[in-house]
Amino acid sequence: MTPQIRNRKGFTLIELLTVIAIIGILAAVLFPGVQGVMRSAKKNSALNKVRSIGQGYMNWAQGTKNIATGAFTPGQTRTTTLEGYAAILADGASLDSGELWFLDSDPAADAIAQLPKNVITRNGATFTVNALFTTALSQGKSGWDVYTPTSRSVVGQVQVPLAWSRGLQADGTWPQAGATFADSVWGPEGGHICYGDGHVSWVSDTKADGPNAFTQTNGQPTANWLQSASVPTTAAKCTQ
Repeated sequence: MTPQIRNRKGFTLIELLTVIAIIGILAAVLFPGVQGVMRSAKKNSALNKVRSIGQGYMNWAQGTKNIATGAFTPGQTRTTTLEGYAAILADGASLDSGELWFLDSDPAADAIAQLPKNVITRNGATFTVNALFTTALSQGKSGWDVYTPTSRSVVGQVQVPLAWSRGLQADGTWPQAGATFADSVWGPEGGHICYGDGHVSWVSDTKADGPNAFTQTNGQPTANWLQSASVPTTAAKCTQ
């Protein structure tokens, strides 16, 4: 009698467990690298956004205009809020992308239901702030800090801040990452700073980085952005 030969189909349990173990090892080795690449890409995206904000301000100001402190009214250049600041640049510098002001790497952005495409809505010669932009600011936080009043001499200044990653403290460090005004986007790792000449630097500690961060009128480095040359002594960060 001819013995029956059975075709072997599938894998044994040991083979399956071996494959799963190999996949697990590869994932453990590759995942941190993938996370690092993704974080680097998000930092580059943030850098491009704040550079656009800085260049938009420079193109609008050209050393003859500035944003003063006061109640915001469409068509005027006074504000104490980030919403008004963004609207002034959207109107005057055609910097009307609402997404520039929010970062997908920011824990504060997780609560935003819908990112706004635009900052303002035009109606003929007038405009209003886009309701979605207002809602996004109320649900989350912008990734950037800006201030008023700005000086007319800020344009072209290499070490005068225009905008920077949210949360920078007076001692030159960034706090933990989180969703509140006092929290930062990247945590103690650091943040981006856009200067009056349009260049952007990644800074971990403005005190330790010294001349690469802020400089006072006497030429000495300072950790506090508010003490930087050409920043008015009355300046304050815009509220969100």
